Amino acid sequence: MILVATDVVARGIDIENVNCVINYDMPREIKGYVHRIGRTGRMGKEGLAFSFVSLDEHPLIFQIEQTYKTKIKKKILNYR
Repeated sequence: MILVATDVVARGIDIENVNCVINYDMPREIKGYVHRIGRTGRMGKEGLAFSFVSLDEHPLIFQIEQTYKTKIKKKILNYR
């Protein structure tokens, strides 16, 4: 299933069986990120979340890791 939604919609919907979320832009707040990727973890299920992050968004990733005491796996994509 593919779901495309704004931050407003992403916070208020409950759709079953979303197994992957792709963030092509990061939300401005940590809670927005958690709500987005939380679409994959409903009812004890597991899922994947991928995020495209620019250099100026790295502080948000660091804040997420610190707040939730987790490590987000990172991979640098060479686009040249």
